[in-house]
Amino acid sequence: MHRRNMLSISAITALGLALMPGNAVSQQKSLKDQLVGAWTLVSTKYKFPDGKTVDAFGPNPRGTLILDASGRMALITMRTSLPKFATNDRTKGTPEENKAIVGTYTVNESDHA
Repeated sequence: MHRRNMLSISAITALGLALMPGNAVSQQKSLKDQLVGAWTLVSTKYKFPDGKTVDAFGPNPRGTLILDASGRMALITMRTSLPKFATNDRTKGTPEENKAIVGTYTVNESDHA
């Protein structure tokens, strides 16, 4: 009878170890694998070669950083100081409101190689 109890306890222990969560038994993920996913942006500092730093999108930027497993990333940012639309509907903005919100870019064709 004593042997049977020991066998039962051993079987239950083995079953319990087999059913443990995978991360408790397996190796920890690499730092790269741990970083994959979407992150809330809290700061966008740029450091110049002379050591000076600036907040690229102001002191409290809003945004998301997305890192994928293949090493690609996407950074979506907004300044919190952007003006609000009076109608609270971007599709009904006045020309002045639209101009204040929309970003612009320029291209210098002569610099194109």
